[in-house]
Amino acid sequence: MDIYSKYKKIYLAGIGGIGVSAIARLFKYHNAIVAGSDITKSSITEDLELAGIKVNYEQVEENISENIDLFIHTPALPKDHIELLKAKELGADIYSYPEFLGLLSKEYSTIAISGTHGKSSTTAMLGLILIEAGLDPTIIVGSQVEGFDHNLRIGKSKLLLLEACEYRGHMLELSPEYICLTNIEEDHLDYYKDLEDIEEHFSRFVSKVDNKKLFLNIDNPSLFKFNDEIQGISYGIDIPGKYHASNIFIDSGKQYFDLYISNKKVVQICLAVPGRFNVYNALAAIAVADTFGVKPEIYKKVLSEYKGCWRRFEILGNVKTRKTSLLITDYAHHPTAVRATIKAAKEFYPDKRLVVVFEPHQHNRTKELFEDFITAFSEADYTIVSEIYDVKGRHNESEEISSKDLVDEIINRGQLNEKQIEFSPSLKATKSRIIAETKADDVILIMGAGDIDNIARQLI
Repeated sequence: MDIYSKYKKIYLAGIGGIGVSAIARLFKYHNAIVAGSDITKSSITEDLELAGIKVNYEQVEENISENIDLFIHTPALPKDHIELLKAKELGADIYSYPEFLGLLSKEYSTIAISGTHGKSSTTAMLGLILIEAGLDPTIIVGSQVEGFDHNLRIGKSKLLLLEACEYRGHMLELSPEYICLTNIEEDHLDYYKDLEDIEEHFSRFVSKVDNKKLFLNIDNPSLFKFNDEIQGISYGIDIPGKYHASNIFIDSGKQYFDLYISNKKVVQICLAVPGRFNVYNALAAIAVADTFGVKPEIYKKVLSEYKGCWRRFEILGNVKTRKTSLLITDYAHHPTAVRATIKAAKEFYPDKRLVVVFEPHQHNRTKELFEDFITAFSEADYTIVSEIYDVKGRHNESEEISSKDLVDEIINRGQLNEKQIEFSPSLKATKSRIIAETKADDVILIMGAGDIDNIARQLI
């Protein structure tokens, strides 16, 4: 009996999460009765309701009916949560979202995309290539992609493409046949001890697959080390792997590179999305697609048409009060991603004043990566740093640190001066500061994984 035949009444606690919401849609497609709960109404929950899925905004035991057979919950759900306890009492099968992805991955031939950065964009690029090639995959992505059912694409084949989140070792729940690793850096240090601990967890993850089904970005020092030991399928820019991008240049708002496979030039790739990081994402997608026999003309076409996905250098349009000020929203919340996204914006809009607006995500991350954040904004022309987004349910979220500490230290170290950066105590104040400080013809780049995106959309 497959998973869709076994479970017919499903409840999802934390249904507004980008991953959990995809599972809700997946079961809805397979004709299950689906409901769930979340403490906050959002565009995701409202879209689920429009799709016929009941969403409760008050989490009480009465939400859980006696004939429930599957309860899926966000990993952030407390063990004594009232809905979880009721589901246990009624004998439902219970899985966290990562645990359920592990169960689902056994039902398919699964391709897992993992790493510190680039998972969503790589998954979206690869997914669109596989669709165009007729391989008809099911896809679960941590963003919303044009042409998908928001963050989900239902396929008829036995191929499943998904993101494998590294937080708290969640990727270890999966049973993939193929793994693509984009990069490994220090992050989630509320769980991992250090980079060595992160590498150890990923080492256990990659041991799940044959080395001929493992794809690695060898420009990343940790993955270079892995490849030295494992000899997987490599890709890179600075270090020529089997898949190599060379002669990268930008022209008229697009970037181009020559693709080499096994030291032989195959094709020139055009990308409408900026940043060296997107060249890496494209290389990763090409490497996996080529292993599945996808022809160069297919991935060249798809990548040239790819416009990005939700909150990944997403161009929203012009700001209401500054009709010629372009507004971009991005999910970047790690200092490496922040720095790279700012650089990408400067490359694509070299003649524009770049206003960066950033909401740090999680007190622990801000504290542990403080030194890296200090140098992340140096290419911005003007920066507004909003107060830190407090992540509910995350370990070590009581650290006494403020965005003001970060702004003060950036000024003290001479990275930016008081006329180039400011602290904002709240998102309401941040919105006001954007309106007050931006000028016609500015490019406004709003970044963060918390609620800052709401401000971006209100300004359009």
